[in-house]
Amino acid sequence: MRLVYAFFIPAAALFSQTQAVIQTYPPMQGTVVMPSVREQIGISGAVGGVLGAAPMGVRPQMQPVSSDCALDGTVVNKITGEGIPRAQVILMGQGQQVATASDSSGRWSFVNASCGQVQFSANRPGFLGGMSGMPQAGAPFRPMILAPASAVHDVKIQLVPQAVVIGRVVDDQGDPVQGAQVSAMVSRVVAGRRSFMPGLAAQTNDLGEYRLAGLTAGRYVFCARGLNPMGIPSDSNVMGERCYPGPVDGGAASAMPLNSGSDTKVDFTLPRVAAVRISGVVTGLPKNMGVAINLVKRGTPAAGMSGSRGGAIRPDGTFTISGVTSGPYTITADFWEGGRRLMARVPLDVGTADLENVSVALEPGFAVTGTVRYESRSGAADSSPRQQFNFNLHTADGMMGGGGVQWNKDHSGFTIPELPPGNYRLDGYAQGKFYVKSAMVHGRDLSKEDVALGPAAGVIDIVLSDESGSVEGQVTGPEDAPVASWVMVLADGRQPRNLMTDATGKFKLGGLMPGEYKVYAWDDAQQVEYANPDWMRRYTGVNVSVTADQTVQAALKQASVAQ
Repeated sequence: MRLVYAFFIPAAALFSQTQAVIQTYPPMQGTVVMPSVREQIGISGAVGGVLGAAPMGVRPQMQPVSSDCALDGTVVNKITGEGIPRAQVILMGQGQQVATASDSSGRWSFVNASCGQVQFSANRPGFLGGMSGMPQAGAPFRPMILAPASAVHDVKIQLVPQAVVIGRVVDDQGDPVQGAQVSAMVSRVVAGRRSFMPGLAAQTNDLGEYRLAGLTAGRYVFCARGLNPMGIPSDSNVMGERCYPGPVDGGAASAMPLNSGSDTKVDFTLPRVAAVRISGVVTGLPKNMGVAINLVKRGTPAAGMSGSRGGAIRPDGTFTISGVTSGPYTITADFWEGGRRLMARVPLDVGTADLENVSVALEPGFAVTGTVRYESRSGAADSSPRQQFNFNLHTADGMMGGGGVQWNKDHSGFTIPELPPGNYRLDGYAQGKFYVKSAMVHGRDLSKEDVALGPAAGVIDIVLSDESGSVEGQVTGPEDAPVASWVMVLADGRQPRNLMTDATGKFKLGGLMPGEYKVYAWDDAQQVEYANPDWMRRYTGVNVSVTADQTVQAALKQASVAQ
């Protein structure tokens, strides 16, 4: 699994607590919007409002605290529009937090509230967070500003009802399987490609029954597996795994849709399957043992979650993992001691016979070093372009990772310690007009392609340049009216650049390397499979040619992205 930079929501946030935070998203380019209270709050119902908000990227100045501010509104079901009774509404700001409950019609109010910068949330069992319908993650957040002697009325907070999946797990004799794990694998786009991400999980009770609550709308595959005890003889049968409606490696076509507020029943019958034993020895063990060895199923994040098994290492370094079913796996081991990391990654293909004499060698990670220099047509004379530049080395193997970037004093050089060997790509963003022109190592550009790095990697030479151009324009909707939207700028071999327009659909994105780009507008950037050529052919973008010190215009039509 390739790590995700900046604008994607982390997997954990997809299954958040039942909380809806009222947020507002300002126009780009630092403009200030001051519509009336009625225009800001409760009209669309999706977001709250800002009074006297500061430009984007500027922290609003705190207002004096007083106690004559008031606000009221309703908590409603986003799907049905009905008021939600007994919802807890929490008002936070100026170091204070107060709460109230909605009445039988969903109405709530605060009197003598602290004036100034506040934010508020609502929650109710059976409902999710209220992010649906709002601009997606990555858009700047600004709280509400309450002004003295100016009550705010009719604030609408929308809560999304949860989806629930229930069912029963039995074995091939029809008997209930107690303690089976049922996992929800949700279809998400990661690094431009759709895959299944591990979500919520539940265990069955003594009747074999389970309940998965708190699910968001989306497409899912549900998998059940029995939790087999350790120490099973190699010639034994173990409880197998079943996925519904299809296997996770079947892709999005194997998934089933879940709607908000739905209740769905999914039952499983788990077969008995043959199991084998893996045994071997771990070398390079530190004196202070404490090393864990794991067998992780390869293929997808979902497979890794459902197929992971642990094993104990004996004092002489030998180990045995029993009850393993056929499939592709990786043995992993990690150990940290005094800042020193030892690690091992051994791929295995398990069939129907025991695997013996498997060698797992713990070895230290390697350190990669590099330099950062800049080329400035504008005559920049200080080191600020370097000091405002940060990057990450990403790898397609989600199990791998290294220490953080360690910079020297003027940001002209860096070291990344404890990296395991693998294929890496550099994702970095400079400030202002600067961009990453190249990141060369062994004659290959890490900013444009995956490059194998190991102990003999050499020095990474990163060059920043301000010989950049810009793209600006406006996005319109299906009826040719201006609409707020996500804008994505794509170039071959590089990660996309994304930004959100202002409320009128206007945008400007600078710091672009001269070259050919395609620009798109999306209603939901999280669903864009930009790394999938077949998927991208469904949509029409605008071709632009960016030149240094110039701004090219692009008139865009927003595309609706179906999950």
